[in-house]
Amino acid sequence: MNYSPAILNQSIQSSTQCLHTANQCLNQIIGPHELIDLSHIEPLNFSFQGEQMGGIIMGELIYGKDVIFKTQPTSDMHFYCITRPKVGKPKFRQDINTFEASYGNAAIVSPFDKFEIEIDRTCIQSFISISKPLLETTLSDLIGRPLHEPIEFEHIMSGDNEKISAWWNLLEYFTSYSKLSFNFECLMNDLKNDFEKILVKSLLLSQPHNYSHVIQNQYNADPEYLKRALNYIHHNIHQNICNEDLERISGVSKQKLSKAFRDRLQVSSNSYIRYYRLKCIYQELSLVRDKKNITNIAMKWGINHLGRFSLEYKQQFGESPSETIRKSVIQNQTQQLYIS
Repeated sequence: MNYSPAILNQSIQSSTQCLHTANQCLNQIIGPHELIDLSHIEPLNFSFQGEQMGGIIMGELIYGKDVIFKTQPTSDMHFYCITRPKVGKPKFRQDINTFEASYGNAAIVSPFDKFEIEIDRTCIQSFISISKPLLETTLSDLIGRPLHEPIEFEHIMSGDNEKISAWWNLLEYFTSYSKLSFNFECLMNDLKNDFEKILVKSLLLSQPHNYSHVIQNQYNADPEYLKRALNYIHHNIHQNICNEDLERISGVSKQKLSKAFRDRLQVSSNSYIRYYRLKCIYQELSLVRDKKNITNIAMKWGINHLGRFSLEYKQQFGESPSETIRKSVIQNQTQQLYIS
């Protein structure tokens, strides 16, 4: 797979025989892990040649010797990771279950999955990682409500699934458009976020996961008046939104709209507005590259009661706003070690 710099933001290059340096690169593109050397005689010949587009990293991963990649029992990875080997078949072990990744049947694992992968020295992997916040915010936008549990994909991306085959074709198209006869590079800076969302949304629509039935059933069944109210919230979240606004936009009574929110989204309209506002702030803080004024960001997104903000934010995302920024800054600093 060839990657076009016009689509992707930054190049990530690492080539080393040092296990510690390889671990640093893997921490950036995957998250906490342990890399076990199965042969101390032959040298490591690690390389990752890839690119980053916002919350998506993709490239070619080679270890060059027999190793085991093992997740940490007490720490989750930062990304949903997809492995599609060009050569070899990495073997995943998860408790008593085992499965293999191949070119025809790629594997996808979630950040909270605990497993180890046995990887042969000849293995060459096409590797894609997608940040947890990007997947979660895209899915919550898709189904129109907060997520009540983490996203858990089926591990095998079956080559018999025509939607998955189409997703690989879409990925190839986006990342190799520079080979085509026409040129729209001048538009790329404005369109990069759209490409990112299209790739993630199409993955959520293609690969089975624990919210697939919600996507299939819920949105299409939502009444038009509820869709109008949700659309108004999404486009006016920076402003103060009251029930009278939603009643006017939806065209139905406050009682009928309130019942639709509770029946379809399992929350009140006010709770949904608070959730969506917090989600927008979380998404912005997850992408910052240096220290930012949290108060200014919160007020920009319509937060008026700063005293409750930090508490509600931590209840929703399991960390404080300052912790979200700290993690994003550390990840960016680590990334700078490998940007060519």
